[in-house]
Amino acid sequence: MILKREGQLEFKTDNRELFDFAVEELKEAGWKARVITYDLHSDEALMEGNVMTEYEEKFSAMGNPINKYIIYREC
Repeated sequence: MILKREGQLEFKTDNRELFDFAVEELKEAGWKARVITYDLHSDEALMEGNVMTEYEEKFSAMGNPINKYIIYREC
């Protein structure tokens, strides 16, 4: 994997099953979570600067909560 030192990865989806699986795999894959939320749009701090994707707009308009994590690896 190519990620600059102290870099982080952000992942968001409305698919709760996929998100739960991804969260379960973090520790085994060597990642640590800075943030995990199961309702991104209700968190003002996380929404600051959020770039809404076409799918995020579509599924949140349908009432689906958007899940998001921000993860990192210790070097």
